[in-house]
Amino acid sequence: MISVGLANAVLLMSLLATVGSYLFISRREGSYLNIATPSLVLNLPAFYLLPLLYTTWFGNDATAYAYVYVYLTLGLESCVFAYVYTRPAGRPLRLPFSFAYHNFRWLALACLAISVAVFLPVLLEFREYILDPRRIYEQTRTGFGASFFLSSTFAYLAVILILFTEESRFRKAAVIVAAAVVLSLHGSKGQVLGLVLLLGLYAAYVSRQKLDLLPAIGAGMGVVALVAGLFAATMSFGGAWEAIETISQYSTYTQNAMLVIDSNLPPEYGRLTWESNVIALVPRAMMPNKPKDFGEFYLAAKFFPSEFDQDTGAPAFGIGLQYADFGFLAIIYLLLFTALKAWLARIFVTRLRWTKHPADFIVVAFLADIALIPAGGTGWLLPETLVLAMLVRFGSSLGAEKVYREQ
Repeated sequence: MISVGLANAVLLMSLLATVGSYLFISRREGSYLNIATPSLVLNLPAFYLLPLLYTTWFGNDATAYAYVYVYLTLGLESCVFAYVYTRPAGRPLRLPFSFAYHNFRWLALACLAISVAVFLPVLLEFREYILDPRRIYEQTRTGFGASFFLSSTFAYLAVILILFTEESRFRKAAVIVAAAVVLSLHGSKGQVLGLVLLLGLYAAYVSRQKLDLLPAIGAGMGVVALVAGLFAATMSFGGAWEAIETISQYSTYTQNAMLVIDSNLPPEYGRLTWESNVIALVPRAMMPNKPKDFGEFYLAAKFFPSEFDQDTGAPAFGIGLQYADFGFLAIIYLLLFTALKAWLARIFVTRLRWTKHPADFIVVAFLADIALIPAGGTGWLLPETLVLAMLVRFGSSLGAEKVYREQ
């Protein structure tokens, strides 16, 4: 068991590397609102602040090796992303198929309508929980997965597409608010926060708004207030101590990873990663015998059998999934993966600045860690995101007078 002092020192060093990498990217971008902002907003509480709170107040059962391994990996991932992303971009990558700047309004309204229509059966099934969406979230983890994440994806698409139109601010706001209502009915705090981050990313790379340090700190405080409001709206606490203990449980991303490392499981040699990227995407209607304990759910069934059997959502394991597959070599896999992600982010940010097209924005948002396809237990949905972007490119060219092809 690692001591509290050593654990906090290791965590703070990793936090310093993560924040330093973000500041490095921000200085290069000329704005503290950039592609690294969503990841920082999501990971800072989950990987650092809440674990720091939990360890300080309740201690930590992890060994020194597991603790150092997890936070060394997180810090190095941030540094690698910053280094690769800030390399010279070169010429923009050419994509196939033609595109245009047409149909965005109708596509946005169609996506919003589909989002409502897909999720409506779920609301009718659990209509008694409409005023308590968290219960809907808990009841729809199995059997309603396709309706759940498809509705969210189309809601996000509606927002993205309406932002790229020349409609009035009132009409844009109406679509955004409607999408926000749909996402809030899903009962997921992360999806509502994802919508806010989406708007920030649009301001950074399409509206080209620059954000200095002090306004960025103010915006960060606003996000903290939003998250606190989401907690208050979706959870009930019996007192201050219970509130601290409940909220600190969201630090389990790193704790569960350490649990896997300390368990000395034999390596799965990529099986769990493969299952998360392949089996997770097959609907149960097409695969009646689809197991429940695949990918990350395999770890949930092994380490948290009672929660897994209740079927109300499996705990997350962070980098524990990769460690279960590759053992101590997982750090090499994760750093190479981060380098690939940063390289692609540099390419598509460059493309977005050139095209200002929602198709490129979709890929940038995905690479910024905004889950446009929030299918739990899945792997890296880059192929699906690229298909989504290609469909938007194709839809924008239907009936357009001016159609463009990239040279």
